[in-house]
Order: sequence, then structure tokens, then C-alpha cells
Amino acid sequence: MTVAVILVSSLLYFGSGVGQSAAGLPAELGRRADGSLVSSPKAELLHGFSLAMRLERMLLYPLLLLAFQLSGGAAALRRVLAGQAQPWLARSLPGPVRLVGAVAQRIPHGWRQRLPGSDLMVILLFVLAFHLGLYLLYLPFNFYRSFVVGHQFGLSTLSAGGWLMDWLKSVAIGLVTNGLLWTGFFALMRLAPRRWPIPAGALSLVFSLIFVLVTPVLITPLFYHVSQLDDPNLQQRILALTARVGLEVDEIHVIDASSKTTTVNAYFTGFGGAQRIVLYDNLLNGYTPDQVEVVLAHELGHWYYKHHLLSVLGLGAVAWLGMFALRWLLNKTWRWLKLTGPADVAVLPFILAVAALVGMLTMPVENGISRLAENQADEFALEISQKPQAFIELFEQFAEQNLSVVDVPDWEKFIFYTHPPVAERIARANRFSRSAQNQ
Repeated sequence: MTVAVILVSSLLYFGSGVGQSAAGLPAELGRRADGSLVSSPKAELLHGFSLAMRLERMLLYPLLLLAFQLSGGAAALRRVLAGQAQPWLARSLPGPVRLVGAVAQRIPHGWRQRLPGSDLMVILLFVLAFHLGLYLLYLPFNFYRSFVVGHQFGLSTLSAGGWLMDWLKSVAIGLVTNGLLWTGFFALMRLAPRRWPIPAGALSLVFSLIFVLVTPVLITPLFYHVSQLDDPNLQQRILALTARVGLEVDEIHVIDASSKTTTVNAYFTGFGGAQRIVLYDNLLNGYTPDQVEVVLAHELGHWYYKHHLLSVLGLGAVAWLGMFALRWLLNKTWRWLKLTGPADVAVLPFILAVAALVGMLTMPVENGISRLAENQADEFALEISQKPQAFIELFEQFAEQNLSVVDVPDWEKFIFYTHPPVAERIARANRFSRSAQNQ
């Protein structure tokens, strides 16, 4: 039933006619008598529609995983791979799968007794098959949510073929990373049944740090054409801004985001000596140099306060502690789940379901911390740029172009919002402007 709901939900959303009605709605912001902003009708419609789809994903995803686990589907998949299919797979599949078996033969004898090469291969195949099944199951929903709704609301510029190519790339990256991570995870559980949280937590933290560093270098170019900023005047302004805060940047990178979306953004990524400023090309084409400078000042605020590094380290530390809680939980539940042991790879759906449920419960805390960081970066941007009017105009234009709602109820902000609403950010700039005038 859960699978059926996921598969038909996109048809139900399409059949509601909500997306089709978006074309006739204005995207311009309104103003009340007191001058405060009012969200555009198109933004309000998109906001409510997206919230419904987000809630569905949040509720059905862990339910799907638990249903697959408790129905015996995970154990059945593992049995198929371990019994009937594996001899054929071991002989027939080239590349990474056979490489696992070859590597396993070089593992010390004591470890091989705990984790034979055949078991390692079954773990890898289970992880790949399970995640591929999830990707395929959610393909119609994600196509509707991203491509169809994106075009209905004028936010997407991708062709169907371009969207599918990006999806295939994402699936390939996801299979490689999940295959490596989860195979290593279950291998550690088998090799160190009592102490596995210690190396697993350390390796997950190292992987997170590496992933942040390699994403702009290896992954972003797979989806976007990356070039250097070729506007010498704007480059000089940006370099002067970075020098003002003590950051040395040799290059400013631009991605062709307009080939995929009409939304605008910029970001600062990396830490240490691997820092990179990335601008959307549609930010450069549709905004004034003062507004671009404000955007960069905000991103430099994240660098100044080391938000990226602290985020990775903080989440890594929490995940590390969570490993010990997970060990306790698996030791208590593996018999109830009818598995061969706490390190049975068939427990993967249960682990993902628990992680999703914990993520739902901790989401308000994580998002609250994120909003604090964004408020710090906004304050830094106003202080370093001294352009409150450009800041206000920037977020007004963002709200129109990105179809963002100006404000939301407190409960929704508390649960879902990683950034302050537009109304709060503009109010901050107005307070800064009044304070500057009074000094």
C-alpha cells in the first residue's frame, strides 16, 4: 500500500490542477498600507503545494522502510543474493563487484573468518540493489516535484532529457557513495562487533570532510559548466571585499545555473586552503554589483564564523555518539526483526528508518542552529558592506524570482526553515539602517 501511494501520488497532485493554475497567477510582491511586503499569489500557491509534498515524503519514507523490513522483504532480498543469485553474480559481474572478492582474499585470516569474501560481496550487492530500488520507486514522484512543478511555476529551464541525465548522474553518485559507505559500515560491524562505533564514527567524520572538499572539484562540474568570473570590475570589488575580511581568494567561479533554473544563489564552500566562491550566472545577469557584493558578504560571513567546518564537525560528533545508541538498539532488536545478527545487512532499511525518524525529531534543533548561523552571516554582510538598501532590494528581488514567501507562521519556521524568512531579513536591514543614521 505504501508503494502504491508513492507511485500514484504524483498523478493525484497533477490531477488536482493546482500546478496548472500557476501560470495565470502574478509573481510580483504586494505591499500593505504600512509598506510591509506581501507574498505573491504564485509564491503562496507554490509554498502550500511544496509543503504538502514535503510532508508526504517525510511521513511515507520511514513507513516504506519499516514496511519493507517488517514484512521480511529485506531478509528475502539478502537470501536471494546470498543463495540463488550470488554464484551467477560472482562469475558474471565484472569490475567493482569481483574486485570486492579479490580484495577480500588479502584480508588477514582471522578477519576472513568473521567476514568471508562471499559475505562482503552480498553486503555490497544488497546495498546497491536496495538503493537502486528506492531511486526507481521515487523516480515518478521526483520527476513531478522537480521537473513538472518546476515548469508549471516557471522555475525550471531543463528539458526532460536534461532532467533525466542529471537524475542518472545523481543515481550513479549515490550508488557509488552508498555502496562504499554501507559496505564499509557492515564490514566494521562484522570485524569489530563490540567496538565498531569507534572506527565507524571516525571514518564517517573523515568522509564528510573529504566530501565537502571534493564536491566543488569533482561533483559540481558533472552538473554545471564551471568558469571563472570574467567581469574585471566586479572581480575587483569582490577581491577588495574578501581582502577586507582577511580572506585570500585567487578565483571566483561561475556556474551556468540558468541552463537548469531561473532561481538565483551563490555559495562559499570548503575550508582551510580549499575555499571557493561560486556564483550563479543568473545572479550576475539580473542583479546590480551592490547586490552581488551583499550576497558575497553574506557568504563571507559563513567563512568568518567557520560555519561550514563547525557544521561538519558538529554533525559528525552527533553521528558518532549516535553510533553507540545504534549498537545498543540493534543488539536489542535483531532477534525481533528475525535477522541472523545485529550485523546482518538486511537490517539496513531499519537503520535508515530510525535515522529518518530521529531526523524528524531533531529537525527543529538543527534548523534553529542553521537560522542562527544565517542571522550571523546577515549581520556580517550588513556590517562589512554597509549597504542596507542593497540588502533590502536584494531579498525583495529574491522573493519574486525564487517564488519565496515573505513570512510564515512561527510553527512552520520552527520546524522547517533553515533560513530566516524574507520579512525578518528585511527587518534586520531596516534596523541596521536606522541605527547607522542615528550614529
